[in-house]
Amino acid sequence: MKDDKHLLSDPAEWMTTSEFVSKDGEVSNAIGEIKITVEDDAIIKDCWYCIEGDKTRNCCKITKESENCYSFEAESNSLGRHHGELHTDRNLLFSKYQVENSSVNGFEVYIKDNDECCSYGFLYDGNRLIKTWRSVMVRMF
Repeated sequence: MKDDKHLLSDPAEWMTTSEFVSKDGEVSNAIGEIKITVEDDAIIKDCWYCIEGDKTRNCCKITKESENCYSFEAESNSLGRHHGELHTDRNLLFSKYQVENSSVNGFEVYIKDNDECCSYGFLYDGNRLIKTWRSVMVRMF
């Protein structure tokens, strides 16, 4: 581990390549971008990915609660409004969230190594797995 900074440590733009796997094992590949900015007392994580021409966008407003804990609210054209918390441990970022007015929930883990980052995510409806994904992120700026 070369760098002890996590994904939200610095403003940056990331290019992503992802693989989504449905509960039935169907694999879909995606490309996208993530932009992290700092506005006053909030961090904004604005991202999109595209699978076969279908673009999904997610905008997340993150508030620092303590040195290693953040809360967030997000809006996505695929999930709707969701909220959750983020925890950090050196270069790791752990996220868990709940979609409003539903039983849909999920979590993600981001592992940052300087100008590269990998993420792994899981989406559930209650306890039933909907899909998983993994992304490789390369810092552009």
